Amino acid sequence: MKNRVVKIFNNIKIRNKLIITYLIVAIATVSIVSVYLTIKMNDVVSNNAIENAENNVNTMKYQLEEVLNLTTRVSEMIYTDQVLSSILSTKYNNSSEAYDAYANYKVIDTYLNYYSEFAGITLYVDNNTLLYTNVTKVDDAIRNEGWYKQAVAQKGKIIWRYGKREKGSSNYLTLLRSIYSGNKLVAVLAIDINNSNLLSIIDDSQNELIALDEKTIPLINNINYLSYLPKDITNNIRYGQNYVEKANINGENDYIIINSFQINGSSLDEFQTVSVLPVKEITKQTNAVILNGITIAVASIFISFLIIIFFSRSISKRIKLLGEEMHNVVRGDLFVRDRIYGRDEIGKLYEDLKYMINSIRNLIDQVYIQKIKEEKLKSSQKEVEFKMLSSQINPHFLYNTLETIRMKLICKNDKELADVVKQLGKIMRRNLEVSGKNVTLKSELDLIEGYLNIQAMRFEGMVTYEVIVDEEVDVSKYKILPLLLQPIVENAFIHGLEEKKEKGTIIILIFKENKDLIIHIEDNGIGIECERLDKLNEIINDFDGESESKSIGIKNVNERIKIYYGKQYGISILSEYKIGTSVKITLPMEE
Repeated sequence: MKNRVVKIFNNIKIRNKLIITYLIVAIATVSIVSVYLTIKMNDVVSNNAIENAENNVNTMKYQLEEVLNLTTRVSEMIYTDQVLSSILSTKYNNSSEAYDAYANYKVIDTYLNYYSEFAGITLYVDNNTLLYTNVTKVDDAIRNEGWYKQAVAQKGKIIWRYGKREKGSSNYLTLLRSIYSGNKLVAVLAIDINNSNLLSIIDDSQNELIALDEKTIPLINNINYLSYLPKDITNNIRYGQNYVEKANINGENDYIIINSFQINGSSLDEFQTVSVLPVKEITKQTNAVILNGITIAVASIFISFLIIIFFSRSISKRIKLLGEEMHNVVRGDLFVRDRIYGRDEIGKLYEDLKYMINSIRNLIDQVYIQKIKEEKLKSSQKEVEFKMLSSQINPHFLYNTLETIRMKLICKNDKELADVVKQLGKIMRRNLEVSGKNVTLKSELDLIEGYLNIQAMRFEGMVTYEVIVDEEVDVSKYKILPLLLQPIVENAFIHGLEEKKEKGTIIILIFKENKDLIIHIEDNGIGIECERLDKLNEIINDFDGESESKSIGIKNVNERIKIYYGKQYGISILSEYKIGTSVKITLPMEE
């Protein structure tokens, strides 16, 4: 299936491929971005709306707490007022006596005049001799009311209730509290909070409300939004913190933000400040932006589609011209015309095609000349081979002559001179056998030792040498280019030790360093002056791969190493005038 799809795709023209690819990429990208931005925008708007609703709920809570705390403080002052307790507890003989006792007590009137938050303060007293304002005598009907029984049962603790206490009265949020003198019930205090004060706390346009024990206080409407929430919501609410829950209210998923709290002195009742946030109001803000975004996205896709058609047509036309020229070349037409211009990839391909065709034409023109050159080369090769054969006659003759001399010296018992001739013969035989192939490091060291033995005899003990090879280096297996060490050792004698009057020493150190083979050739000769040393290093490092020099000097050795092993390998020279010279050869550590 995969191969079939690839085959179908490969058969489609490039222009159509570009258009299809663009449509897939553009539509997919715009769709993903649009969906992502829509979701994120809704989240941002929702979070902002919820945050504002939480701020409103907190503000409602603080304002309601102020009113409730004020009511609690006033109830506390009334509860601890001993004068009032005495007045309410006394049994009066007549109305005049009762009036005289209450005439000078104006505390409750002062509270009502001073605090606009209170709609009324009422004392329910079981004393038939009282005829005071703000005092209501307790009869059987009141005594059987649930709120009255609960207030008496709480023994002075505060309870809150919303509703009517008596027939014909208005609905109020009321603080209820029983007043005792010792163990004797004196009165039940009821402080009604002004509804207009509560209305000033909430904003109906924001769907805000106040609830007592999870029941809405119907100041404006009777909708109990908390009933849409799971039961026992207070189990999930921490006092003083906002609780946000999504609820299905009349078929709409709306947010309900609640802050639940208690008032000091009240151990049973809980208040809630609530804000209902309809999702429609949130999404309404984003719908217009989303619609504009979709319009812009569609317009962008359409404009981009026109642009891609234009560019795909241009590219397709240039590729078609390139194909036509290549087809002409296949048919044998080797003259490419200038039909495609530009420095893009297609233009460069066309230039490369022209260059390739010109190269083919040049090769065709040169093939006949090349054949003539090959014939000349064959004839000259025969001549070179003859010269090489003749150049070997003299070394062979000289080696045989040296062998004859050595045998004569042995016959005359001159072993020392015979050994010198033998060492010289080995050196000549080795040089005669060199064919350009690699030799073992041991073979190269044997050649050097023969050379050093001859020089040691020549200088009659004034020259000594030492060869030190590290155990990690197997000289019998490691192979190097031939004649790498002899030119350097020879330079040590010629330029270092021959002009030295004192005893001279040459030390050859061979060891492994990381992945390299290091060969140090050190002498204690006259050394090299700084300027000359700099010039020498410059000469040997002036590498020219096309050099035709036949010198076997240090420069030649350095060039051979770099050509064969790589430019990171070669020779470096360190020297101190009148102290000595050290030549370092770096080769790859490969056996």
